[in-house]
Order: sequence, then structure tokens, then C-alpha cells
Amino acid sequence: MKIKKIFTKPWSFVWGGFLVGLAQVVYFLKYETPIPITTGLAKMFGSIEENITKTEYITRLYDADIHWIIIGILLGAFIVAALEKERKAWVKYPLRIALLAFFGGAIFGLGTRIAQGCTTWHYLGGIPAMSLTSLVVALVSIPFAFLAFLLMAKLNVGWAMKHHEYLSTVKECIELEYPTEVLCHDPKYKPYKDPVRIILTVFLLALLASAFYTAFAGETSEGIGRLPWSEIFLKTFIGLLLGIGIGKTGFGTECAVMSPHSLHMPKSSFETLRVAKITQTMFTGLMPFTALLIAIVMFNITILITWIFFGWDIPVVVEAGRYKYGFHLGHLIGGPLLGIGAVFMIGCEIRTYARTAMGYLTGLASLPGFFFGYLPFTLYREKFEQMFFSKGIIEAKNILELLPDNPYIQYGFALIYTGILIAVLVWAIKKGSQMVGVTPSEYITHSTDEIFLKGIQIKNQEVR
Repeated sequence: MKIKKIFTKPWSFVWGGFLVGLAQVVYFLKYETPIPITTGLAKMFGSIEENITKTEYITRLYDADIHWIIIGILLGAFIVAALEKERKAWVKYPLRIALLAFFGGAIFGLGTRIAQGCTTWHYLGGIPAMSLTSLVVALVSIPFAFLAFLLMAKLNVGWAMKHHEYLSTVKECIELEYPTEVLCHDPKYKPYKDPVRIILTVFLLALLASAFYTAFAGETSEGIGRLPWSEIFLKTFIGLLLGIGIGKTGFGTECAVMSPHSLHMPKSSFETLRVAKITQTMFTGLMPFTALLIAIVMFNITILITWIFFGWDIPVVVEAGRYKYGFHLGHLIGGPLLGIGAVFMIGCEIRTYARTAMGYLTGLASLPGFFFGYLPFTLYREKFEQMFFSKGIIEAKNILELLPDNPYIQYGFALIYTGILIAVLVWAIKKGSQMVGVTPSEYITHSTDEIFLKGIQIKNQEVR
């Protein structure tokens, strides 16, 4: 029975963070760099231009290709929905949420070009690699993510900001009369008759069909016949780890960096904003923050071991380019765009892929948004580079480059850095479990929905 539950029920955020961290570690041990994501989507869009529309908006900068990690994420999340026997097409979102997701995709897509990477690249790749740039991108994105969150609340859609929607949880909340938990549920909703969903699904299928056609043509770097099958399987497997970890838990980078702020928010604030109570449980329990830290610590320790004992280089997560700056104006502007876009999409980039495969309308709406977000950069690349990348702040690509070139000093700093990350992780588990009224063991083994439902059942018993 317990084995069956592993496959058919949601997991704790802890295990989502573990699988995401494992994916980063496996990719790094093979390619010596963090997982690249967002440029891969641009190349898949390029395949539509090459095979269907015969235009040259994206392909003037990115060659048409397939990205096996994205395929793996979609496949992993799809498998999760199949095993749990719950496609998320039943979730009904008003049109304004779909529009927000579309604009969020466009804002996020542009942000990835200006910040030279998505939140996955900077948070999960840069922070473990001790990148000053990534730390700054993360810090400047947080306040703007909260502004986007407040705007969604003002538009009366704060209830949609959930890690996942589970029909069993929603039905129990209907019985318990928790209004903000059930606004997505409409028994009369027929997703296969929703014209918006139909159009967006056709776009997704066209994107996948076009990308696979390009792959089977075998003329691209990732194409079948050019890329060894072993690497195709490895990259797809890495994406599979990401898709399963996200699909089973709702892991996302945007809610992870926002959740610590909830410790300073009075409960009345959540009520005023009409935020779902399960989201309050997730935020105050620091669940996504813990998952993010687990992934970061796993990758950071791997980097540390390969660097100190095997002489590998610390991975570089910035593209200095011809201007030679490791930290420039683009990072300060792109970071806020990433924060805003991720919240509007109800998920960062990798989480959006997973939500798309699980059937969420917001995921489907975000994908074409990415295309329009890339367009300004591909059409006016020279102007963007001159405007953002030439305004340099620091040339160093890594915090270690700011320190004396002494191995003892650098090793010492790196060990202290790792120690701080581990200490914050331990604190997050202890504090989070305390905030939601469970033991650390329950925090690690129980899903967000289980912890939430246990909490409201106890409250109901106390009232009676």
C-alpha cells in the first residue's frame, strides 16, 4: 500500500527539491555546467518558423532544434498526472488568469534574455556556484515578485496562487466551506469545449511536432543521428527527474524565494488578499524554500568536491561576452522581470513546463507568451546588448574572483559558504515544521495537502 501511495499521491516538497538537485548534479558531472533551459525553448520555437511559418524572427538568432531536457520535463510531469489519475484540465481559471499567464510568459521570456538566464539558471545553478551575479538577480527579483503577487490579489485572483490543485483536497474544502480553496472548481466546466484551451493545446502540439520533426531530420546539434543516443537518453532522463520532482510537489523557484517573507506577514494579510489557505500553509511552512535549499546544497557540495579534490573549474553562470562584464545592468533589470513573470505564470520556467504537461491552462497560455518575450531581443539584439550588457558593474564572474588568489582562503570561504547554506536548510525545516504544527519527520514525509488538511481538521474539532 505504501509503495502504491508513492506513485499515486503527492509528495513533500523535500523530495521535489531532492530530485531537482539530483538532476543538476547528474548534468554537471557529465557536462561540467548547470542545466541550461530557456535558450532550448527558443530553439524549439525556431523549429516552428523553419518547418511551419517559414519566418525568421527567432531563427535570426537561435537555430531550430529540439531540447531533450524540456521534453523530459514534459514527459515526467505527464507521467505524474497519469499515475495520480488526475489531469489538471478540470481546473477552471477565468480568462484574466490566462491572460496574466500569457503576459507573464512574455515578461519572463524577455527577462531571461536581459538577465542572461532564467531563475533555474541563476537560483539552482548560480547560487550553488557562488555566483555574485545570481545572488543579486535573486535578491532584486523578490520585491518585484511580491508586487506582482499583490497585483494578482487586487485583481481578485490571489486564490489561484497554489502549488497544485488536487480534486480530493478541493472536495474536502467544499465540505468544510473554505471558499478560497474551491474557486477553481466548477462541475459544469467542460475543458474539451473551452476554445481558449483548444487553441493553446493546438499550439503546444504544433511546437512538439515541429521540434521532433527537426530532431528526426538529424541536421541539428541535438538531432537524432547527430547526438548519440546515450546523450539523448541522459538529457531526457535529467528532464524526467525535474518533471517528476515538480509534478509530485509543485516545486518552483519563485514561491521558494518569496516564502520566507511570509513569516513577517500577519495572518490577516492573507485573508485580506483572499489568498488560499493552503498557500498560507505552504508559505509559512517554508516548504518551497526548503526544497530550493536542498537542491542548492546538493549541487553546491558536488561543485565543492569536484573543485577541491579533482581540480574541476567552478562553473561560470554568466556570459561576459564581448563586453567582458560578469555583472552588468542587464542583471539588475532582468531580475525584476523574472520575478514578475514567474508570479503571473504561477510558476517559473521549469514549473511552467511541468504544469503545461499536467494540463493547467496557465501553463498552456504561458508558452506563446515566451515567444513574444524573445522577439524584442532577437529583433534588436545589438541595441539590447549595448543598452544592458555594456553598462558594466563588476568584471568578476564569481565571488571567488574577488578574493585573494590563495587556495586556503578560497577553500575556506567556500566551506563557510556551504556551511551557511546547510545551516539555513536545517533552520528552514525546523522553523517550517513548527509554523505548520507538525514534527520535522512529518514535514519531510507528508505532502502539503496532507499537512494542510490535518491542520484544518484539528481547527474544526477545536471549534466544535
